[in-house]
Amino acid sequence: MISKQKIISPADSDELKGILAHACDLYTKSEFSGRAFFTKFLTPADAREIEMRFPKLSVPLSFFGGYHDAERLVACFGEVYDNSEYPIRAVMVHQKGGRELSHRDYMGTVLSLGIKREMIGDIVVTDDGAYVFCLEEIADFIADSLIKVGGAGVSAKVIDGPQNIVIERKYEKLSATVSSLRLDCVVSAATGKSRSASSPFIGKGLVCVNYKEASSVSMSIKDGDVVSVRGMGKFLIRTDERLTKKGRIHVDIYKYV
Repeated sequence: MISKQKIISPADSDELKGILAHACDLYTKSEFSGRAFFTKFLTPADAREIEMRFPKLSVPLSFFGGYHDAERLVACFGEVYDNSEYPIRAVMVHQKGGRELSHRDYMGTVLSLGIKREMIGDIVVTDDGAYVFCLEEIADFIADSLIKVGGAGVSAKVIDGPQNIVIERKYEKLSATVSSLRLDCVVSAATGKSRSASSPFIGKGLVCVNYKEASSVSMSIKDGDVVSVRGMGKFLIRTDERLTKKGRIHVDIYKYV
């Protein structure tokens, strides 16, 4: 048995408390029935909260978002044999012409159908369209409803076996050196701003580390952390912490494109 109150009480928002309360209910159902139960799509930050707070001894916990390295994930409480058991489908959208469509165009059109954000996972834009990952219960509705996106004509269909879709993330790579792995130093290197100009971004709540708002300029950044700066982009930080001859730390910064 888990303590629902112990898991929920440290949460810092009513929204997170609601997500954790629902997760507690799914955990308990799985524990008593031996069946698998699934959440709706979670933000990366909420998925991390669930992963940290729930014991995995009596009920297995796993995550999947429709493809490898997805950002928005569905949590599963209980045993699953493979990812095809997750209630996730992909709608493949093909653009017929017109201007180049952005992630915002696709997201805006899908949400304008009256669909809640938690029903939608990642939207991955391709050269000639996009993949819209969603819960299986609304996949056919999305495919039937998507006729135009951003004024451009499109066609859409539900893909069988979305877990087999291979998606390669695209990055712009920047190599840099920093005096330390403090957050303000890394933000400065990633954005091309001075350290003094970068610090206010953090103070104003514009910077997230691993999808959670960061408030300390001296927070230590590790290899594999994702740093987001509102209005300036999202960056994957990679470093082996090797030093240059001048004693600075080498970092590779991959900006999501």
